[in-house]
Amino acid sequence: MMLLIYLPEFSARSEYVFNLIFKYESGIKYHVTTDLTEFQNYSDEKMNYSSSRIGNEFFIKSSSLLFEKEITKQEFKVGQKDQITILFPNNEDDLGFDIFSAVFYLVSRYEEYLPFTADEFGRFKAEDSLAFKNNFLHLPVVNIWIKIFQEALQNKNPSLKIIPTSFETILTYDIDVAYKYSGRSFGRTIGSVAKDLLSFNFKNFPERIQNLSKSKKDVWDIYNNLKIAILKNELKSVFFFLLSDKTRHDRNLNYENQAMRNLVNKIQGFSEIGIHPSFYSSIFPEKIVIEKERLENLSAKQITKSRQHYLKFILPDTYNSLFAAGITEDYSMGFSKMPGFRAGTCKPFYFYDLKKEKATGLKIFPITFMEGTLMNQLKPEDALQKVFELLKEVKSVGGNFIPLWHNHTISETKKYIAWKNVHDKMIQEILFTLNAL
Repeated sequence: MMLLIYLPEFSARSEYVFNLIFKYESGIKYHVTTDLTEFQNYSDEKMNYSSSRIGNEFFIKSSSLLFEKEITKQEFKVGQKDQITILFPNNEDDLGFDIFSAVFYLVSRYEEYLPFTADEFGRFKAEDSLAFKNNFLHLPVVNIWIKIFQEALQNKNPSLKIIPTSFETILTYDIDVAYKYSGRSFGRTIGSVAKDLLSFNFKNFPERIQNLSKSKKDVWDIYNNLKIAILKNELKSVFFFLLSDKTRHDRNLNYENQAMRNLVNKIQGFSEIGIHPSFYSSIFPEKIVIEKERLENLSAKQITKSRQHYLKFILPDTYNSLFAAGITEDYSMGFSKMPGFRAGTCKPFYFYDLKKEKATGLKIFPITFMEGTLMNQLKPEDALQKVFELLKEVKSVGGNFIPLWHNHTISETKKYIAWKNVHDKMIQEILFTLNAL
């Protein structure tokens, strides 16, 4: 069954959001017409997206957003429908709000193209987002809206078949510092020991000696445990490697280090891998190409997945630089200081460049939370509850649950053992959720 959609005029924005809602999230074949006579004579399922109703068709009253070709501050109301926050509300159509403009505004990250005051690292702040200000950052509202829309559309067009998406999870890990002690040069190790002694910091000394003598593996070497969990439970995963030159914010092992080469080869034996472009890559995009090539040389494979270090990116420049470098999947869409849904969605979507007014081939995989965010705000037991709540929200809309962890935070050190338990219980809940489907 082909759904016919009437538009007063074609636009790149409407094509993008129609593909997102109908093609990717609903499995609905559709055709767009600007010919009013064609629309009126069409006898099968149809929908009108314009400023006024034509007949008895399913009608969504349009705002001007999808037909504009500039980036300006948008003045729109925020309302409520079925206890869910909505954007562009109205009392004149069959849904009660302009879902297409609402989805486009959030998923395109429209507000991040407007002037804003950046945080200390040059990032758009979570507390400045529309989602935070209106208390829906913790909800995948885009996906909730689409479910409401699907139900209303199908009630009006009962023969229309909708194919819903299914819940998935992708475990993701950033390898900012591969090991606490291993893989460092003799000079760097002696320097670290001297620094500890001069500052009377003796707590690392026994671990360092054990590591140097090979009597105990490195405390941040958690990779075998992850390998077992991932392979045993057939879980999808991606490990992102930081391979930059050393800076204040980039402190991993040298990319030429044999320990790093061995680790990359080990992990790609049981997981997908990706590059973790360095802190300054959003300012100097040539670093993306250099660092990606380093990982390709280490792994002997083409690298197409990426996540920005510090979740630091500038729209649209960083995403365009990633795509130009051969990256087709990015996992940076999330806030570093708050869990939740930065783009309002927990499902992959293609990046739309507002400055060029066109959809791109870069697929964005929104993260659900970063563990460091929870560690800075909550006790482990409260953080676990928050993880379960987010997992439940993602499952309810058939989305992708994508947590972000670092290797050191799931180590068995005294500092992190409670957080390792949160991670392990998260995996147990994921498996319970998948088995219940």
